[in-house]
Amino acid sequence: MDIFNLTPEEKKKLGDKNWRVNNLYKIRNRKDKVIKFKRNLAQAHFNKNKHSRNIILKSRRIGFTTEEVIDMADDALWTPNFHCIMLSYDKDSALDIFDDKVLFAWENYPPELKELLDVDTKRANKLKFGWRDGRSSSISVRSRARSGGYSRIHVSEFGKICKESYLKAKEIISGTFPTVPLGGRIDIESTAEGEIGAFHDMFWEAWNRQGEPLPNEFKAHFYNWTWDVEEMETVSIVIPFDDMDKGNIFSDYAIKHKLSDIQITYYYMKWIGLNKDWNTLHQEYPTTPEEAFISSGNKLFDMEKIGLQVQRYVKDAESIGLWKIYEGYRTGHLYAIGADPAEGVGGDNTAAVVWDFTLRPKIVATLRNDRLDPASFAYELSWAGKLFGTCLIAPERNNHGHAVIQKLREIYPENKIFKEIKYDTELEQDTKKFGWLTTGASKPKLLYDLMTAVNEDYIEVMCPNVLEELRTYEREEINKVRPDKDQIKHWDLVMAAAIGYAMRSHIEDVGEQQPQTTHENLHSEI
Repeated sequence: MDIFNLTPEEKKKLGDKNWRVNNLYKIRNRKDKVIKFKRNLAQAHFNKNKHSRNIILKSRRIGFTTEEVIDMADDALWTPNFHCIMLSYDKDSALDIFDDKVLFAWENYPPELKELLDVDTKRANKLKFGWRDGRSSSISVRSRARSGGYSRIHVSEFGKICKESYLKAKEIISGTFPTVPLGGRIDIESTAEGEIGAFHDMFWEAWNRQGEPLPNEFKAHFYNWTWDVEEMETVSIVIPFDDMDKGNIFSDYAIKHKLSDIQITYYYMKWIGLNKDWNTLHQEYPTTPEEAFISSGNKLFDMEKIGLQVQRYVKDAESIGLWKIYEGYRTGHLYAIGADPAEGVGGDNTAAVVWDFTLRPKIVATLRNDRLDPASFAYELSWAGKLFGTCLIAPERNNHGHAVIQKLREIYPENKIFKEIKYDTELEQDTKKFGWLTTGASKPKLLYDLMTAVNEDYIEVMCPNVLEELRTYEREEINKVRPDKDQIKHWDLVMAAAIGYAMRSHIEDVGEQQPQTTHENLHSEI
């Protein structure tokens, strides 16, 4: 190609980013053979459906790191003043990505096009391109990026970063992402690394969002192992179901997920290769997003039922202060609020869940915040209680709950605060105590009642955050009254939902609910 005497057709091709990406760059394939890069099925699908902020959950070997390197390199090579960075989980992996992918792509770039740019290769992890008019662009690979302005950021294996270093993940989210303007682009990709951490939470928030994301909101993408067409082509034989594991596990799985004979054979062989470890298979080669994050099979709530809740009931919320309102007050309906107080210093969350118990029980509003002190939480509960007809409120009275209840009794009708009635054998009379007491005896029944409601599809959960916590709740947690000090996830919305659900048998005892108070009047209280 004579770069100074291009035909109209050649100019058109060079002006087309997709053509450049699929024709100008070289990579090493899985067999260590140098080939021209061309987007595979998953990469092409992502490119067509990408957003300005993307979070990608993937199976192994889909090739998103390679695709992102080529795509980012093309931006740097063809756009002046464009600076992009790829972040990896440690220094060694960052250097490997730079040497094996970034530098390799540049060294094998068409010579006639390389001559148009000056390049600075002094740094071991960065290529800086000088344009003849004095402008520049760059692409670099690091394990950290504390400062600077970037047009584009890609984070590779963010799940691993979140698992290994909470502070590093927080630094990327709060320190690095804000350096990209709204017109720029951020991509996060990873295989799953368990159910706790920013990657897990960010993915499910984006995945469960109804409607198109805003420019600064993440769009979720999921690419499972069936997208790897190249791998499927390596399967030379089809293994009959009779020769696979007993119990119809694989035949049922193939039917459930509509897998071909080749695909289920591949899946079976991966299971054998991973020493028949289902958790590792699901994490490394997930078929569904729910499988990807499963770190233990000992879950209290049924994954399929939670998936159905997401499909049927999850909806966008109206944000009013700290509250997410999924369905407003309806005259004549009976409501109750379950509340799980916290200290409000950035540890576990203060949480509240509003239930509508008319006809089919449903969660219609939620609050979750880790900076809400007990007194402020009491005002929030009073606000929501009056919003929903001065309904019954049941705060947990363990620990910080006492302070919440004390303030709530000052600002909310006492007959609408749940009271636990027990017979005192010494006094030989009933005693009443405000709030719900969670004990080693009451917590299992509380959670098993909610489990039955979810698993038998008795209820509707509109809030995706509640469903996220239900999805990860471990069966062994039901016997813990106090969380471990080092425990990161406390399932606060689950507890608030369970306490609120227990109020279904108490709402008739608190008298007629009142008409809704206006938003304006309620906000004046707080």
